[in-house]
Amino acid sequence: MIFLRLLLAGIYIYAGGSKLLNLYLFKATILAYYPFLPGVAALLIAIVFPWLEILSGLSLGVNWQGKFSSAFLLLLSLFFLIQTLLNYSNVLPYGCGCFGFSGPETITIYYIVRDSLIMLLSGIVCFRQWKTNKLPAEM
Repeated sequence: MIFLRLLLAGIYIYAGGSKLLNLYLFKATILAYYPFLPGVAALLIAIVFPWLEILSGLSLGVNWQGKFSSAFLLLLSLFFLIQTLLNYSNVLPYGCGCFGFSGPETITIYYIVRDSLIMLLSGIVCFRQWKTNKLPAEM
């Protein structure tokens, strides 16, 4: 269980770090996914979102508020999977942006399988965290 928790934490710390190092490309990727967003909103998302991923990953990694960080990462995983499904076969100008940025990429079944496995991992970790870590009032 510890290995799965640390694996999920590492995935999100890496994903958040890759976005944080390329805020301009992350903003451009957000606008490619959501062209209706104003540039200021995309910039705000690009600045805040990587930190949420990193801090949630760190929280889960050190098992501080693991129940809540695992639930948040499960919701993020579900969100990413839905975005991947909605963009299946589309060509995104900077790739999907999940783990860094590249040139134009077509969203293929590989991305759907990858995001499905990450969501499955998130679900397992979240279930185990909620099952084993009781809140003080529940003890």
